[in-house]
Amino acid sequence: MKKKHEKLSFWHRARIKYKLFILNQNTLEEMFSFRISWLSGCMTIFAFAVFFITLTSVVIINTPIRNYLPGYIDSEVRQEIIENAIKTDSLQQIIHVQSQYIENITGILNGTSPIAKITEIDSLDTPVTMDDLKNSDALKEFIQHYEEEHQITE
Repeated sequence: MKKKHEKLSFWHRARIKYKLFILNQNTLEEMFSFRISWLSGCMTIFAFAVFFITLTSVVIINTPIRNYLPGYIDSEVRQEIIENAIKTDSLQQIIHVQSQYIENITGILNGTSPIAKITEIDSLDTPVTMDDLKNSDALKEFIQHYEEEHQITE
């Protein structure tokens, strides 16, 4: 026969059932009760944690929220970023050419610039195509810098 002062094993103590109940404080009436052991309580909490972690992971992976995670960018998004950078660069070049043209027109109208300068500006006003941009050094440098930056963070 075991003595009361002997230590019980961990598993035996974990399986001892306890009564958990909720009382109405005003009437001391038992509103809800159930029997639970430490082991079953821990297992229940663990099961709920796994369920919520799985649910959160599924929601993040299957929705656009994943794009806000650091280091998680689709190849489509990367390609779109590169294309937008190229378009931005070409638009900046076009704006620069147009601003030079407008400055020359105002200079001619004011009488401060010679008319011969217009032909030089008109030759600069050729549209920039994607083929011209593909071989530019600035584009190669941008792509190399972008790839190096994202290889380090991943």
